[in-house]
Amino acid sequence: MVRLWERSRAAETTLGLAGLLAFPVTALLLGWLYLAAHSTRARVGFAGGGGVLLVLGILLGACAVTAIVHEAVHALAMLVVGHKPRIRFETTPYPLLSLDRQEAPYGRARFVVVELAPAVLVTAALVVGVAIGPYAGWLIVPAAFHLTASKMDIAYSIVVLRQPAGTLCRIGENGLELTDPVNYEVP
Repeated sequence: MVRLWERSRAAETTLGLAGLLAFPVTALLLGWLYLAAHSTRARVGFAGGGGVLLVLGILLGACAVTAIVHEAVHALAMLVVGHKPRIRFETTPYPLLSLDRQEAPYGRARFVVVELAPAVLVTAALVVGVAIGPYAGWLIVPAAFHLTASKMDIAYSIVVLRQPAGTLCRIGENGLELTDPVNYEVP
């Protein structure tokens, strides 16, 4: 039997609060890490209104590159577990870069590997970059953005890990599809 995981009101509230708090808390912690790891503070070097717009553009570009790297790591993880990724770009209701997940469903462990690979690997690389990188201060906003954007990957992984062994999982057009194991179904 295939079930669609639907977010309850409590899940919606929790995910909303996580999204609201993840960015500022992560940025604050990474800012503290940057200040603790770097004895001399780097100057931005852009002055005036044009400089502010340039800095904003650089940070938005860095966030876009982070999103592309995030999806690339998902694709590599899919290849590692034996699935074939297809990257697609959607524009409704907002611009979205995602992987086409119409392949056969994953087992629980493979699903969690594919979902959490970017959250763990990209976030770890960005945190290390903030701590020791040459342009460390520029990585604070993309790192906070990335961790915030990974909240659904983390939520899906938690839901999947709570399912019985043998459950098959896939993210479809309508959300997380869970296929119960054959021995779990009632005849």
